[in-house]
Amino acid sequence: MSAKNFFERIAPMPDIGYLDRPEYYVDVPSDWIIAITDVSGSTKAIQEGKYKEVNTCGAAIIAALLNVMDGHDIPFVFGGDGATILLPPAKREAAQNALLQTKNIAKDAYGLSLRIGIIPVSDVLTETSSVKVGRVFMSENFCQPVFFGGGLAKADVLLKDPESSHLYQIADIPNPQADYSGYECRWSKHPAANGNVYSVLVQAIASDVSTHGEIYSTALDGIYEIFGDMQSRHPIAVERMRVATGVKDFTCEVAFRTPGGGLLEVMKLFGWSIGGFLLWKFVKKIWEPYRATVHAATDHEKFDDTLRMTISGSNKQKELLIQYLEEMRRRGKIAYGIHEAPRSLMTCIVYERFGRQVHFVDADNGGYALAAKQMKEMLKQSQS
Repeated sequence: MSAKNFFERIAPMPDIGYLDRPEYYVDVPSDWIIAITDVSGSTKAIQEGKYKEVNTCGAAIIAALLNVMDGHDIPFVFGGDGATILLPPAKREAAQNALLQTKNIAKDAYGLSLRIGIIPVSDVLTETSSVKVGRVFMSENFCQPVFFGGGLAKADVLLKDPESSHLYQIADIPNPQADYSGYECRWSKHPAANGNVYSVLVQAIASDVSTHGEIYSTALDGIYEIFGDMQSRHPIAVERMRVATGVKDFTCEVAFRTPGGGLLEVMKLFGWSIGGFLLWKFVKKIWEPYRATVHAATDHEKFDDTLRMTISGSNKQKELLIQYLEEMRRRGKIAYGIHEAPRSLMTCIVYERFGRQVHFVDADNGGYALAAKQMKEMLKQSQS
């Protein structure tokens, strides 16, 4: 199963509620590689109001690595302040170029320090660790990759551990090249569909790993009961989606699509975007179906040995969720993190306007990054 299109042949789960079903997963080929990025010092960047820029770095590297795959899909997960992407070994050199170029742009355009690395899948395979991947059906245009087995978490540790990180870091090369075609950032921040937006992380910590699937299923049962089905808890209301109208909103896309481009490039993109909206809404009459297409192809519910969900609900629903998760935490089952914001961010990869696309959604002003900070504190407490 080392063919580069093995991922596309996996039968998708109907929804995230099936994540504990082993029949929906397959082993990632052992000769594949894991590309990882994350923003060092993301908390400080968030405090400086740069969370959109932090998000952009994760989305842009996913676009760049999809673009080396000749139209084939590969497994990936967007984590707010970083991303993890799996590729066949023949794409290692292209991946190194893309990672280095993304790191350079993050530094030059935003002053962000990007940690990057490549870990062979074979290095994380042990008796207790594997890399299994599945797909969740989100729309006819996008199936969300999901991961089980603990291998991705181990890869992250190998990259960050001072004793092993040198094995997986990428040496600088002159003039690295990357293609960010498809990457876009042309939407305003979205008001919460209901009350507020919550970025929620849940990680099973029970010592018996064989129970983790059941633990995640239990956590999801509570989320379904409190927030309803996927459409009820979707963070974005399709009728409130708006194209960005501030010139500054287009600087992130220009930084990657036209490196070194100044105000003129930003203004050109701004004019193109506003003009396209007017044409689609009033002349071609396709704006409403396009918004619905985008809304359906979002990554707001995913799993990579940690349940990651961006959902919308009331303060009362949030309180009920915390009570539910706290009870699981007290029983030694999970650690969790929740970040709340009135709006969500959306960063996009679009190859066809009414076809292949994915839209990365996160709560504003910290999202998954700050939820992860809270969860890590709980993990430390549980270990002590």
